[in-house]
Amino acid sequence: MAERAAGAPFDACVGLGYHCESTYQIRRITGEERAHVFDWLDLDLDAVIDAIAHDFRTVLGEGGPAVAPDGSHVVDRRARIRFYHDFHPGPSGTLDAADVQRQLPGVRGKFAFLADRWRELAASRRRVLYVHQDIYDEATPADLARLREAIATRHPGHRFAVLWLRRARDPEGPPPPGVVGARVGLREGRWQGDDAAWDRAFAALDARALWPARPQTA
Repeated sequence: MAERAAGAPFDACVGLGYHCESTYQIRRITGEERAHVFDWLDLDLDAVIDAIAHDFRTVLGEGGPAVAPDGSHVVDRRARIRFYHDFHPGPSGTLDAADVQRQLPGVRGKFAFLADRWRELAASRRRVLYVHQDIYDEATPADLARLREAIATRHPGHRFAVLWLRRARDPEGPPPPGVVGARVGLREGRWQGDDAAWDRAFAALDARALWPARPQTA
């Protein structure tokens, strides 16, 4: 599948959470079916920034993964990431510590593979649009600036922009350079979200805002 929707002002689109809605919608809109490192995970922006800043070395490390109290998923306590789809319970139907230890090597291998895919994309010449779905309207412009700094510091020369999607409120202040904002409200009873709202957010993307002209040097 292509990594961009026809006529889209980006070459590849990668989700940064918050949870499964963003993965579903990005795949629906772009037609891209290849997995990326934050797909299907549940994590806030601070966890995304930390993972990028540490080149993903802190994810699924020793002493981090543990079964959630209700046995429904695994929480990486150090990386602050919730894994709902990568670990599967045994015959009891509820995850336990033995399930996690048995499956952990395979999940680590998958995550390492996807982290390499992230690095390869960041090292390429493609224009990457990262999408952060701020489902609780909790991030600030300063937080998005920290995200941009983490990506730019880890991957010098990488050409990227960020689409910051909020639920109901505009941020207190304008987004930082290289970040564009839009609203995508909650659709009750549908975890996949509001297709029409996501379509509007992507249709409104302005190439001039995402990729401002670089100043010419003498």
